[in-house]
Amino acid sequence: MKIICFPHFYYLSEVSRLIEIGKELRALKQEVTFFSHGGPYESIVRDEGFEVVSVTPTMTPERYDEFIKYNRGEGSKSLKASFFTYEELKAYVSAEADALKQVNADAVLIGWNLPSYLSVQVVGVPIIVQQPGPFTAPFFDKKLAEFAPALAGRGLARLLHYLPMDKFVNWMFPKSTFWIYPFNQLAADLGLPQYKSTLDFIAGDLTLVMDTPSILGVTPDELRGYRPAHPEYFHKTPKYRYGGACYARLPGEVPEAVSKHFDTTATKLYCAMGVSGSPEVLRSMIDIVRDLDLRALIVTTTILNEGNTDSSDQVLIQPHVPAHLVNPMADFAITHGGAGTVQTAIHSGTPLVGIPMHQEQAGNIAQVRKLGAGLMLWKSELTRKNLAHALEMLITDENYREKMQQLKSEQDQIDGAAVAANEIVNFLSASHD
Repeated sequence: MKIICFPHFYYLSEVSRLIEIGKELRALKQEVTFFSHGGPYESIVRDEGFEVVSVTPTMTPERYDEFIKYNRGEGSKSLKASFFTYEELKAYVSAEADALKQVNADAVLIGWNLPSYLSVQVVGVPIIVQQPGPFTAPFFDKKLAEFAPALAGRGLARLLHYLPMDKFVNWMFPKSTFWIYPFNQLAADLGLPQYKSTLDFIAGDLTLVMDTPSILGVTPDELRGYRPAHPEYFHKTPKYRYGGACYARLPGEVPEAVSKHFDTTATKLYCAMGVSGSPEVLRSMIDIVRDLDLRALIVTTTILNEGNTDSSDQVLIQPHVPAHLVNPMADFAITHGGAGTVQTAIHSGTPLVGIPMHQEQAGNIAQVRKLGAGLMLWKSELTRKNLAHALEMLITDENYREKMQQLKSEQDQIDGAAVAANEIVNFLSASHD
């Protein structure tokens, strides 16, 4: 079968997950091709021997800056706002549908390439979604989500801590219709079904939950047999299956500068905020850790430009590193809570402090915190005093490291990419029977 992997090529963790799943699909004798609307990480896919087909429109860096701001909760607050306008979406969907027809695709595997939800329906092939568990309906139905405000100031944040916001977000989010207005508008024009909620929209024909069951807090049986607590918010019953943890394994060795920087008896900090972290948060982080008694490595990816990356004896700043090799060298990690950075910290056995940008990242961090292996700060709480206190807790209380080592043992037992690839092949084989 011909499977199209269609990541958002500005998202490194997503590209990395699809590379790993794609390699496992090739091992199962499937034909795998990548489609792209542009982005800085296409070369990584080509280096792994995959063909990358460019599909216009191409997302420019300037347009991506707007896209990622919206993803961090910093975009328009209109209820009709979305990642794409109706006109943009119409152009993307039409181009994708044409490209899928040309290659005679059997299925499309995505992460956050949102136009594909409609383009696959135009062509009549299934869409398979790989997704973090905290952004799935079973997670909210089990009341596992924790609230983390994207834009609350410090005064408001202090007030929100006294309100039952976790209860509110578990009640509200499954009923929400964030982002879907232009998609439903175009779906109506194309004669396609209407999405009833955001969680309905982001559930594919098959949704692969890329988490470890014991860490996520949803059992495999609960996931496999899922029935929505509120079926009125779904146009069809979603089909969930577990994959497993799947994080970036960038090629190359540990950079010499990193080895030298971490060749010390001082406490070592690894900080990575993927590509969806806030530039303001990362700049604040750099300023704060310069004044702390530790050695820090800050990985900026595409968040900060060259003018914001001055290293020092105490703080080394690098654009990219092979995180699965570097993170284990540190004593603890700071992350924005993206699935990739959290799972890399678990694989490394390093307790973490998480500073989420949005709801899914808060869920990833919250599960680690509940299991005793890390702490969470809201963006509005990021001060030198609060961060120093959180890091001191991780350093002085060995229980955090012991708990993280336990999570590592559980996560490392499952090859997430291999499990996901087998689920895809089984799903497509059953669909063709």
